[in-house]
Amino acid sequence: MSAIKLAEATVSFLVETLKAEVSVAKRWVKSRDMLRADGVTSEVMANDEDFRKTFKSEVVMLSFTVAEQKIMAKPHTALSDEEKITKRWVQQQLGSRYAKVQAHVKKAEDEEKETEEERGARRVADMASRLKRDLTAWIAKVEKAEKVTFSAVEMVKCLKAASALIK
Repeated sequence: MSAIKLAEATVSFLVETLKAEVSVAKRWVKSRDMLRADGVTSEVMANDEDFRKTFKSEVVMLSFTVAEQKIMAKPHTALSDEEKITKRWVQQQLGSRYAKVQAHVKKAEDEEKETEEERGARRVADMASRLKRDLTAWIAKVEKAEKVTFSAVEMVKCLKAASALIK
């Protein structure tokens, strides 16, 4: 056995960090399911410049501190040297964080193609997120369907009502 003796505080902090990783993984699954339920696809995230710009400014930017957001709002000429460094860092992080969200959406799409058996234990998202995603998919299918034997308008109305019940 090694001669290194870990402090109790070190062990405790490490255990909490490992537990936090599990929690974060579950939050990513729920986040990507919610994005999919709202109709976001990896293709849109990759190819729609307007979506990307809006998503970065109205969603990802909120993950930064208020001070960092204020620096980003200032014109480049009004920034101090220190603020310019911070602005460059935030711009890099914006791209990195956006890419992380995009990767999670792509992973969700890939998992949607798998069979129920293949998903197995990976399905840690809560039922509401999955149900909302599935209802959104069915709404799109019914809206595109031709020669249906039921009232497509009424079916879409019912599916949207069911989707609205999910918070």
